[in-house]
Amino acid sequence: MRPLFRSLVLLVFLFCSAKLYAQGIIKGSVADDKKAPLPSVVMRLKKLPDTALYKAVSTDLSGDFIFSDLPRGNYVLQADLMGYRPAVKNGLVIDAADSVVDAGTLILNTTSKMLNEVSVKARAPLIEKQIDKTVVNVDQNIANTGTNVLELLKKLPGVQVTSDGQVTLNGKSGVNIIIDGKTNFLSADDLASLLTNTPSSDISKIEIMTNPSSKYDASGTGGIINIIRKKNAKSGLNGALTSSIGQGYYGRYNNSLALNYKTGKYNLYLNNSYGYNKGYSKNNVTSDIMNGNALVSEQVSTNTGVTVNRGYNSLAGLDLYLSQKTTLTFTGSVSDRSYYNNLVAPMTTLDSNRNRAGNENYSALNKDKPVNFTTGVQVLHKLDTAGRQWSADVDYSNYRYRPGQYNTAVNYDASGSFLNQDNAFIDESRTLRIFGARADYTQPLPGNGKLETGIKSSYVKTINNSTYYNQPGGQDLVDSALSDYNVNSENINAAYVNFNRQYNKLSVQAGLRAEQTVMKGQQLFTTASVDQNYFGLFPTLFLSDKLNDQNALNFQFGRRTDRPDYHEYVPFRRPLSATISFLGNPNLKPDFNWHTEFTWAWRNTFFITAAYDIDRNYMRTLYYLDSNRTTITRMPTNIQGAHSWNVDISYNKDLFKWFTTNTTVTIYQNSFTGSTAGGFSLDDPGFATIDFVTNNSFHCTDKLSAEADFEYESKRQFVGSIFSAYSTLDIALKQKLFHDQGSITINGINVLNTDSRSATDHYLNLNQYGHGLIYSRAVTLTFNYRFGSGKLTKTQSKSGSEEEQKRAAN
Repeated sequence: MRPLFRSLVLLVFLFCSAKLYAQGIIKGSVADDKKAPLPSVVMRLKKLPDTALYKAVSTDLSGDFIFSDLPRGNYVLQADLMGYRPAVKNGLVIDAADSVVDAGTLILNTTSKMLNEVSVKARAPLIEKQIDKTVVNVDQNIANTGTNVLELLKKLPGVQVTSDGQVTLNGKSGVNIIIDGKTNFLSADDLASLLTNTPSSDISKIEIMTNPSSKYDASGTGGIINIIRKKNAKSGLNGALTSSIGQGYYGRYNNSLALNYKTGKYNLYLNNSYGYNKGYSKNNVTSDIMNGNALVSEQVSTNTGVTVNRGYNSLAGLDLYLSQKTTLTFTGSVSDRSYYNNLVAPMTTLDSNRNRAGNENYSALNKDKPVNFTTGVQVLHKLDTAGRQWSADVDYSNYRYRPGQYNTAVNYDASGSFLNQDNAFIDESRTLRIFGARADYTQPLPGNGKLETGIKSSYVKTINNSTYYNQPGGQDLVDSALSDYNVNSENINAAYVNFNRQYNKLSVQAGLRAEQTVMKGQQLFTTASVDQNYFGLFPTLFLSDKLNDQNALNFQFGRRTDRPDYHEYVPFRRPLSATISFLGNPNLKPDFNWHTEFTWAWRNTFFITAAYDIDRNYMRTLYYLDSNRTTITRMPTNIQGAHSWNVDISYNKDLFKWFTTNTTVTIYQNSFTGSTAGGFSLDDPGFATIDFVTNNSFHCTDKLSAEADFEYESKRQFVGSIFSAYSTLDIALKQKLFHDQGSITINGINVLNTDSRSATDHYLNLNQYGHGLIYSRAVTLTFNYRFGSGKLTKTQSKSGSEEEQKRAAN
């Protein structure tokens, strides 16, 4: 790390030597005619004398806004929000270094006659680059209408989604997905199910953070994706109804209703959604069992699956405006989902000469009906108008799972004669109880600076009771050797400090986060135990220098960790097919990662980013051939070292009044060093992969618009697994109705049906070859209607148990 540290010091010196220009800050707030704060107002700052748009931001939940890094000059400020008359503030002057101009409170008055004009003026760009994140305003892309959030993630620049719903960012796993600033309590599989049942029409924007600041939990070596739902900015009673139906291989639909009532004293909201999605997949797999270079046997199977996801999600909240400075928020949410998967997987076994040795007709019926609820309370108090404030919140979550798996295996000899039939039932009961608390404080500093600090504590208790039943003659006989019962607890205590300041045209953000993790686990059947106690420091640094009106530089540096999902610790063998099972690893260690990133921006339109990552104890689920040389185990494993680099080239431009393009090309490469417990070398330099994403918008008329999105990703590698290239094309057409309060959208998803993927896996004495058909092509028809005063709201409160949500047991 010594050369890296020297390079960092040199970069800091070069950036700090660029303090050549005076700059300042313009800040203020926006409220309605009843003095209630207005969030999500588009603030546009124009620089005189040419009145060209210089910057644009949105007000936060308290109606506040701030423009920083402003050179000397005269400015005009305009506030736009659909359903309100625009407000303009003149005479704003930055005339000295580090000057702060308070624009005061801008008042917006409602109007129903200017909806068309305001909605056009307030349109935000699809992609915005900020010092520590990339913001994608997904609501601006009509091709997202009628899709679910998992399909939406596939369209984001640098984001990849595997066929089983696992998300990577710039080719790196370990991505922490949070919703409204809160990390969810779900495992990767359950999260994919939740996102599949959530309509994209509920989402306002998505923040992509490859190097999150110290304010966020340190978990997520691949970065953080923050999904932000739509928020209300209107007083009175408001509502929005969205209904979508679609047809792919099977039918699909989702409906959502959001209601909100807001006054100057309180804000009450209720949001409900229900989704149904039925999918089809087919996967042909060949497994070669080897002894060195000699073939021992071969297994050939065709796995056909039908999956049904149903989900009902409800969120309720109450914001009490105790005073102009204090807000008390109560929130509660319930998720009631059902999962059904019917797998049919006939398998043929061949000998070393590839002659038929036998057959097994395997089938598995998986059912689950998880229920979870979360409740919390938060208080936010502003000490003054300069930005000094503190907040505190506590929350509790409970997750309950009762998945059942019915397995049937009918075996035949080489001649096709019946041998035997095995029936089994696996009952997996899992409960998670999560307590969390946090407190945060913000202190403005002289010279346009800000200091943020906070503490957090969380406690998680998981109970896993997995019982394996053999079913000879229809009886249920417990097999204790294949069953497991364990209780685990985890306590994480954290504290952070984060510093922001502008030095002329240089913006600096630096932070440090400290986390102490204590985990204990006890297996009651075997009396084995797990005991981990470790402490980590996680620094972050962001430097942004606006060299001139056309060029800017950005540098990022940070350290993060990735803790295993809770279910990955459980040493219970769960069958996945006739010969493949998943087994947890109680000896897993957390992954620690260093990230470095450098970006050059030209006219806020063209961006080139180069990044490099170093991982220790990289986590990946690998394949292991069992000692019987017949069955195969998939087990989470630590790999001693991993290195990756990526280069992103992005171009975002309104080429014509009627045509806008947002195009990103990402080139990345992963390399690994280490070996498995059996001595199999994992050393591999890897190869470069190209990911191409383009979003193209067409403004046909004031009422009619169109969208065409395309993604292509070339062959890519993770450890011993290589995945083939794939591509997708989505097109959409949207027509506004009812004075722009309603719309109807038709969307073609994966219209060329080119999302099928192949994979090869090479491990110790095991070679696997697979080709998967994921039938994701579909057409959807979506109707949306807003009634009342306007949009709907959600309160973005932070949770004291954010990071634990993602890792809950599956």
